[in-house]
Amino acid sequence: MKMNRRQVLGSAAALLGGALAPNDSTAWGAPKPRTGRIHIGAQTNIFGVPIKEYDALLEILDTLAGLGYAGFETNANSLKPHFDQAAQCRRDFEARHVRLVALHNGATLYPKEKIPADIEALRPVASASAEMGAKHIIVSDGRLPHTNGKLDMDAVHVWTEGMNKLAEAVKAEGLQLCYHNHQLEFEDDPSLMSFLLKDTDPKLVMLNFDVGHATGWTDTAAFSREHFRRIAIFHLKDERIGPDKKRIYTPLGEGQANLPGVFAPLLNSDWEGWLEIEEEQTYPKPAADPEAILKRDREYLRKVTNA
Repeated sequence: MKMNRRQVLGSAAALLGGALAPNDSTAWGAPKPRTGRIHIGAQTNIFGVPIKEYDALLEILDTLAGLGYAGFETNANSLKPHFDQAAQCRRDFEARHVRLVALHNGATLYPKEKIPADIEALRPVASASAEMGAKHIIVSDGRLPHTNGKLDMDAVHVWTEGMNKLAEAVKAEGLQLCYHNHQLEFEDDPSLMSFLLKDTDPKLVMLNFDVGHATGWTDTAAFSREHFRRIAIFHLKDERIGPDKKRIYTPLGEGQANLPGVFAPLLNSDWEGWLEIEEEQTYPKPAADPEAILKRDREYLRKVTNA
């Protein structure tokens, strides 16, 4: 049966998880070619955390390059012993045609007394990251205090102000701060993520949106559609959520993350940033066959995003 234009567009929208149909530029601006603006990377934690030997890290980069990945992210502890050789590290990465996207760090932005020391501890990480070729630095934090089952608003205010100050500090080193979510940023109502978006400076604080951790707590496609301009890096994993909120990891595209819906605004706009695989089924231990998993994931991204 021949479909009319409206039926074709409706079918395309359904395939994208309810997002706008491909090439509809009314919400996102005219789409631009994906080559050169959508970059594919991988977190190294599938090989173990941290990567203890530098030569092992370089072997991982050779593997990533062979699989078609353009960048890598790793735990800051993987490279801290080599901060005094940052320029050489950059040359080593460039020789393998795999760029350092960011180092991932823990942050402690509450209570207020801890913020100055935490910022000073992250300055040398930011400086070395920039010298190694990174444009971003990623931080994640723990749970804030609650009062009567609700987020403590004084703590939230301290936390968001601390995030702005940290972002200013790493900007002085030449990097963009990206905040990496876990599920805790979406658990409350109103959520910590809502305050992060509202009370931090969008010119200073971008998001590293972990789609897997958000699955089951928010509509990931809707979140991407509304906030993709604030997201510099996506962490990609897929999973099914059981009745008891237990997470069962699945291959990309086989779980509940609605990745096509997440990708829709990125593919059909001028968005530029990183789509990064972050497989962590065996975290912090390495997977039995990391290369096979990353090959499968890269093939999925190539098929779904044409990038």
